Amino acid sequence: METEMKKILDELKEIRIDINFIKNNMIDPDCILTDKEKEELEEARGEYERGETTSLEDFEKEMEQIHKHKSR
Repeated sequence: METEMKKILDELKEIRIDINFIKNNMIDPDCILTDKEKEELEEARGEYERGETTSLEDFEKEMEQIHKHKSR
């Protein structure tokens, strides 16, 4: 009985080691890009490098102006 218990405990330790390995090496599915997302990201990077983007601050100012004109 004692050797069976030891076998079970050893097996549980091995399972715990495996689980910890899996947890530490698991890929976050949100970090994986589809081919379409990769293409869109490259396009966005190109737009940024060419100066074709708007800063968040400028965008917020523009939206504020639009809302002011609509509420008149």
